[in-house]
Amino acid sequence: MTVAHYIRQVLVNPLSGYYMHGDVFGQEGDFVTSPEISQMFGELCGIWYLTEWMRLGKPEHTQIVEFGPGRGTLMSDMVRTWKQFPHFYKTITGIHLVEASPGLRKMQRAALVQGSTDSDVSRIESKETAGMNPAESITREDGLKICWHDGIELVPEQWSFIMAHEFFDALPVHSFEKTSEGWREMLVDMDDTNENWSIADKMAKLVDTHGGTGLMIDYGQDFAQGDTLRAIKKHKFVHPMTEPGSADLSVDVDFASLKDHMTKESGVTTNGPVTQSEFLQSLGIQVRMEMLLKNATSRPARNNIIESFKRLLDPAAMGRIYKVLAFSKEQPSSGMKKSIEEARPVGFHHLN
Repeated sequence: MTVAHYIRQVLVNPLSGYYMHGDVFGQEGDFVTSPEISQMFGELCGIWYLTEWMRLGKPEHTQIVEFGPGRGTLMSDMVRTWKQFPHFYKTITGIHLVEASPGLRKMQRAALVQGSTDSDVSRIESKETAGMNPAESITREDGLKICWHDGIELVPEQWSFIMAHEFFDALPVHSFEKTSEGWREMLVDMDDTNENWSIADKMAKLVDTHGGTGLMIDYGQDFAQGDTLRAIKKHKFVHPMTEPGSADLSVDVDFASLKDHMTKESGVTTNGPVTQSEFLQSLGIQVRMEMLLKNATSRPARNNIIESFKRLLDPAAMGRIYKVLAFSKEQPSSGMKKSIEEARPVGFHHLN
């Protein structure tokens, strides 16, 4: 089989896939993501979407779409932030989580609808979901509806805020090696698959057709690299072929290719990528940290806030390797020249 098919089977096979096991995140799992390090990350991402809502004309009806929501921590922090802005919050018709793992769906439900049980979830099977998990939904006490889907094809077509945090690094990729006879695809055995950038294309189409904006946050570069396939187990690198299904597989994201695919056949505009450090600082993470420190009630709590802040921004930790790419369907020009602040999203004003 190709490397792409191997990655897909290892990560999302319904019976033995890595992400089907349940909770693989945090200190007790195999790796830690930015939302798990500090609430500041999710809060500032929530503020970014609020600024985009204002920049793009304050649409009356919006929906939130997140790909690979993990434990639901990022979405929970964003929702808590949005609730402080009622005029924005009331525009949200629903939150749509693209998640194939039944175990992770339960964790996301627990984070977003505290105190809920499995019996509170509505499940609907249809011809569109044949062979997949049924469409699931639950409504919070404040009226916000949370929905789960196996793929973007099942997400309603509407003005959308899209979040893809550490999503593209786990998508299957093909691996090639240059030999004396030219480039040859590396195989794990003798099968084949035809993976491509269809998800990025569909994101662009949804935003291009119905309006919206989004973020892609991942580790990678704005150019193609060599072989970056890696496996992580218990916070340590292991060989990608060791005990398939027991470790996370990922690759560095090629942001240049993402931009090419998203803009090639759509009217979507991309900005970036910028480093995670630049992005969070532009949104005021320093001020937010100082606020949290004032409210902290113990020395360990204050130390944790400071250490989390450093880890998110430090170039030697997550500040430089993690990149942020923004994409949006821009408003038609009114004939008046826009300022840099109006023409570009927050965090991307400094780009040429």
